Formats: sequence, structure tokens, C-alpha cells
Amino acid sequence: MTLPRTDLALERHARMSESIPSLPGLQVNRHTEGQIEVTEIRVTSPEAAHALNKPEGTYITLDLKSKWQQDEDLILDMAHKLARALRPLLPKDGSILTVGLGNRMVTADALGPAALDKLIVTRHLQHTFPGLFDELRTVAAIAPGVMGRTGMEPIELIAGIVDRLHPSAVIAIDALAAASLDRLGSSFQISTCGIIPGEGARSKRQALNRETLGVPVLAIGVPTVTDAATLACDLLDLAHPPRLLEEGFLVTPGDIDLLILKAAKAVGYGINLALHGDLSVSDMEGLLA
Repeated sequence: MTLPRTDLALERHARMSESIPSLPGLQVNRHTEGQIEVTEIRVTSPEAAHALNKPEGTYITLDLKSKWQQDEDLILDMAHKLARALRPLLPKDGSILTVGLGNRMVTADALGPAALDKLIVTRHLQHTFPGLFDELRTVAAIAPGVMGRTGMEPIELIAGIVDRLHPSAVIAIDALAAASLDRLGSSFQISTCGIIPGEGARSKRQALNRETLGVPVLAIGVPTVTDAATLACDLLDLAHPPRLLEEGFLVTPGDIDLLILKAAKAVGYGINLALHGDLSVSDMEGLLA
């Protein structure tokens, strides 16, 4: 069975379940919270991980209707739902290192760095003004860029920072690939088993996970591109894509600028709420000014 080219566990499970309805070590739970559909997939066996082609762990996907980016209330609702999903996955104590993966110069790949712009970073404030920001969790942030611009694998930079700061966990943010056009910009995935930067675009870098960094790594991603070959197979019901599309063409929405801007706000605000408590929007905007 050929699985779709996608970073979303939800899509991999949907395709896999067509021929394998159930599998030991694979649990799927779905529910709806307002206008957001939540799907939690737990992969707890090597057999399930192999069938899904994803590492063992928990994958939580929050889905919104298309064109949600026009609704500011939905953006904030997604931030709160992301925070609610993140909180139980994070260590209760210790500092957090946030990593914005991707290339700020390429719009469809700029989610990670853009989300850091909406993040409340506190480590420097707590060092400079002892006692004044003690109610906020210690948070540091880094956008390591891409190897084509730095000459270094992202993990080389991140591992060095982890060795120096000793965070209790890392939160990695990255743009993902999806098999369906409907999921571009509308699905938010949280994973407990880290991430392989560039996997969906076939430019794999070394994995960021507990094994490589020595601390828990949570990954948050939003699909911003789809593979043209996968898309053609789905739309035309083909077993194999046209040869022209086998070269790795990627498709992204026409409103990708708005998508990145709003998705980055939802992710950044969601992390703020998960780490620093129930801040108001005005609190966050004041701290980010």
C-alpha cells in the first residue's frame, strides 16, 4: 500500500485504514470543540508505527474550516485550543526552548520564524530584571535558518543551545506538507515525538527528538504545501502520478502570505497561553510590543 506524501498522521491513518481497519497499538479518538474538530492518534507499538510510517507517540490534529484566517475570533479560539492540548504534554517545571524551523525568505516555509515573532520570550528579562517576571515561565527562542544559508544542519545549532541552556523541553515549529488541498492552512498538528525538518518537501534533515537532543521535543506544524503528484493522484484517482509531476513539484495557496501571518499568530499565542497561563490578548500584545 502506497501512503500519501504528507506530514500529517491524520492523513496517513485515513489512507492506511482503507486496507487495515484496525491495528494493535493504534488508538484514534475524535471530538468537536465549537468549530474545531480534534483528532488524537496514539501510536504505541512498532507495528502501528511501521504501518503509519510515523514514530511512536501522540499526534493531535486540530482542524478548522477553510478561510478561517478572515475570522479573528477563530484565530484566538485556535490559540486557546492549542494551549489546552499543549499544557498536559509539557514538563511542569523548567525552561523551554522554542525553535522556529524554516526559511523566512520563502513564504510557504516561513511559519516557524513568523511564529517566534508572536512568542513571549522571557529568559533575557528574568536575567536583567530579577524578580519582576518570575510569574512567567523561562522561555528562549531561536530560528536556526536553513543549511543553504548557514552551512549548518539545524540540529547542530539547536543541540549546542540545548547543551548550554539545559531546557526541560524543546518546542519546534515548522511548515508541513499535506496530501489534501483542504488541509492547507486549516490543520494544526501537535506531535510528541519531534520532527524531521524538510521531510514533507523531500529535503530531510536530521531529526529533532528526545534521542538526538536529550530532552522531550514537541512539534507544532501547519501544512502550507501539497505535493503535485499526490494531489494529481487524489483528484484524478490515479494509481501513479503523471511522469512530469514526479520531479517534486509543490503547490501552495494563492493567499499563502495571509495564511502564514494568521497561522503564526495562532501558534505563537497558543504557546504563550500554554506556558504563561491565561493571559489576555491585550497582555500578550503589550508584552510583544
